[in-house]
Amino acid sequence: MIPTTAGTGSEVTFTAVFVRKNLKKKEGMNSPYLYPELALLDPELTLSLPPAPTAQTGMDALCHAIESYTSINASPMSEMFSLEAISLIAENLRACVHDGKNIAARERMLLGSLYAGIGLANAGVTAVHSLSYPLGGRFGVSHGLANTILLTPVMAFNLPGAVEKFADIADAMGECTEGLSDREAARLAVEAVEELIGDCGIDAAIRDFGVKESDFPALADVAMTVARPLENNPRKMTKEDMIAIYAEAY
Repeated sequence: MIPTTAGTGSEVTFTAVFVRKNLKKKEGMNSPYLYPELALLDPELTLSLPPAPTAQTGMDALCHAIESYTSINASPMSEMFSLEAISLIAENLRACVHDGKNIAARERMLLGSLYAGIGLANAGVTAVHSLSYPLGGRFGVSHGLANTILLTPVMAFNLPGAVEKFADIADAMGECTEGLSDREAARLAVEAVEELIGDCGIDAAIRDFGVKESDFPALADVAMTVARPLENNPRKMTKEDMIAIYAEAY
């Protein structure tokens, strides 16, 4: 497999995602047969990617890294890859968005996406993906953008269940946490991701895609069926919690 975005990390994962258009439903499939036999990362193939998909796919990779790091199934090995992915993406995504021909930054983003994919394949993702699937299936929101819109609201929700890990994420994002409590540092992680999203020119809300407040309960019902990411989540999430998160992303 040769990826042309950085990205989904599909070159090292066992997951395929598809939309059943007749049902307006997005679903995932996992199988060891989906692992590619070979992955070639060539940054030159990403140089022509426009700023918007560069930003959205890069944030998708960051989402994979953050979710796999905070997953209850994380291990020392997966955590190593996830944290390094966070650092690489935080250091290089802005450069890729603002200067698409920066081949050094493009190369590091491909590596960050790959590392995030390794983290994902070993630890899984969490509630962001459960919440984003119905947005993609019913309203056609691209995967990376849906994850971006939902990432910081879910991080803020999950923070009480993984304070030390979110403090680690702040460090990996390059934030100065010296002298701060773990909770203060953890909050910096959410703020750092919000800042990165803004710096990459992403300014979107779910209302932009035709979502209405009256849709929240039905969206939450579908999200509750995307069970595996919810099982990985560091904090139990109810339907009412999901509705509140959709409202925050509105």
